[in-house]
Amino acid sequence: MGNVRVCDVPFYLDVTLCCGQVFRWDKVGDWWFGVAGGRAFKVRQKGNKIEYANVDEVFLERYFGLDVDLQRISDNVNKDEHIAKALNQFWGLRLIRQEPWECLISYICATYKSIPAIKHMLNKLAAKFGEPLELEGKKFFTFPKAERLATASEVSLGECGLGYRAKYLLATSKRVCNGFDLEGLKRLPYVDAKKALMDLPGVGAKVADCVLLFSLGKLEAFPVDVWVKRVVLNHYADKLEPELLSRLRTREGLSCGDYERLNGFGRGYFGEFAGYAQEYLYHYERMQL
Repeated sequence: MGNVRVCDVPFYLDVTLCCGQVFRWDKVGDWWFGVAGGRAFKVRQKGNKIEYANVDEVFLERYFGLDVDLQRISDNVNKDEHIAKALNQFWGLRLIRQEPWECLISYICATYKSIPAIKHMLNKLAAKFGEPLELEGKKFFTFPKAERLATASEVSLGECGLGYRAKYLLATSKRVCNGFDLEGLKRLPYVDAKKALMDLPGVGAKVADCVLLFSLGKLEAFPVDVWVKRVVLNHYADKLEPELLSRLRTREGLSCGDYERLNGFGRGYFGEFAGYAQEYLYHYERMQL
C-alpha cells in the first residue's frame, strides 16, 4: 500500500488537486496519480490519514504545503461573509508548491483554454518530450526539461495541440536555457519578479501571477481570470471605482490596465495572503454552477 501520514493540520486533498492549480493529476478509484519531483506517485486521504507511495514524507509535506499555517492565513484573509463561505466549504484546500519550470510552461499553455484542454496539451508534451516512468503498471512521463523543448521544432510542438502557443513555448524555453533564472525570482520582491516574468514570450500579467503564486512562493499574487472577475463584480462591486465597475460590466475581456486594477484590489483588500483568498474564491465561484 505504501506509507501513512497522520495529518494533524487541515487538509482537503481532493479539492487541492481538482481546483485548477495543477493539471497532470488523475483520480483512479480513491487514489490520485501524478508526477512531481521527477517521479510518479500516488496519494489518497481517509479522514486525517494521508496514504501515499513512491515519495517520502518530507516531499509530500512540502509539495502539498502542509507546513503552511492555514489558520493564520484564514485569520488574515477572512474579511467578509463571502470569503468566509468559501473558506468554510473548502477548508483544507492548500496551494501546491509546483516546480517553477513546469508551472511556467503549463500556464503559457493555459491561455484561453479549458482545464481538460490544458491537461491534454501537457500530457501530449510530456509523452513526446519527457522521460517514461511507471508505477503499478501505469505509464507516466516526466515533464520535459527546458533543454529538450528548446531544441524541438515549432512544428513538433504544435503537434501537441499548442496552436499559436508553440512559438511562445519554444522562445521561452530558449530564454531559460540561455540563463533566465526562474529559481532566482523567489528572492525578488513580488513586483520585480512579476516584471521579469512578463519579459518572457507568452507571459502576460495573469500567467506571471499564476507562476508567482503556484511555484515561486509569492502568496500575495492575485491572478485574475473570468471567474475572479465574476467574484469581484458579484461580491465586491462596492469596493471598486464607478468608472472601473462600468467598464467591467460592459466589456467581455480585461484590458491590461483593468487587470492591474483588479489585481491591485485583491492584493490590497486581502493582504499578504491574497493568493490563498483568490484560490478559495475562484473554486467556490466555479462550484456554484
